[in-house]
Amino acid sequence: MSAQRSAGRSGGAVLDGFRAAPGVHCETTMLGNMLRHAGVDVPEALVFGLGQGIDAQFFPPPPHAPVPPMLTGRVGPGLIAEHACAALGVGLVTLREADDADAHAQAVAALSAGRVVGVTVDIFHLDYFASRTHFSAHCLALHGLDDSTAYVVDTTQQGGAQQLPLASFVRARASDEGFMPSPRLHWHLDDGPAGSTVDLAPRIWPAVQGAAARFLDRGRGADRGIAALRRLAEELPGWRQLPRGEAVIPEIARFWRFAGTGGTNFRGLYAEFLAEAHALTGDAELLPSLTAFAEIVAAWTGLIDHLGGYAGAPDRSAHLKEAAARLHAVADAEEAAFTRLLDLSRDRTGTV
Repeated sequence: MSAQRSAGRSGGAVLDGFRAAPGVHCETTMLGNMLRHAGVDVPEALVFGLGQGIDAQFFPPPPHAPVPPMLTGRVGPGLIAEHACAALGVGLVTLREADDADAHAQAVAALSAGRVVGVTVDIFHLDYFASRTHFSAHCLALHGLDDSTAYVVDTTQQGGAQQLPLASFVRARASDEGFMPSPRLHWHLDDGPAGSTVDLAPRIWPAVQGAAARFLDRGRGADRGIAALRRLAEELPGWRQLPRGEAVIPEIARFWRFAGTGGTNFRGLYAEFLAEAHALTGDAELLPSLTAFAEIVAAWTGLIDHLGGYAGAPDRSAHLKEAAARLHAVADAEEAAFTRLLDLSRDRTGTV
């Protein structure tokens, strides 16, 4: 695996020959840039699918806390990178430092070795970010540091390539506020195959099997996978009691539509993965699953549109009951789609 070396800076390093490639999701954007600079050029949807990124996770609000319930559409932070690198045969190094100076030194060392560094940050401290809330599970691809500036790549939605004041970047990395804090966490790639040697087709079905089996596994508890969708559908009518519900519920809908870790846009990304998988394998049995996920994306869009209209609904109780019915229908469709993919993947891999 080859990489462009970095140009030295006083107190930092900036990668030569780096080309930013923003995507639709923060962790797949981060990992895609890490891989591409190392010579492993994989489309974002394949990174997500090989990373077994699709899931559902429900986080009820803590007792007496003024925060709404949260639903995410993906696995936990870092797992996509871990699974995708394992599938691609690329080594992944994970580091977490106790203080800012050590975190900075580790990042400079990786950059000096020619590697893009993946970092988690709190979006509250990102100068270019419109949101002024704390969310600490956001990922960036870091390709340079100098005495005053951090050079990063974010998603297309957040402007792609960005330059951050170094002080803001340090605060963002160190924050332990907000959802899923992971202060001073970073990743970089180790040794692995050059891009031309990676045969992706054999890696498709094991990744499909892993994601489908996890999503359908009710042994994970009521807040994960298909059980999370069922729980949320049962609880939706009770959202009538949420403080400031007329503002909070449309905001939840907006979060589902657009947000990185929380967005149900992951269903669309998984549909793109299935299309890439069909192109790679030529397996016609993937086509019904691709159709199913296109319909699931449309159903989520309809649900989000419906919830977004909560404030103006003439009967808000009936409005939430309809939202719950729509989410139950989405859960039915996802359970059927993942069951089919699990059965198909077991047939293709010969494993259970």
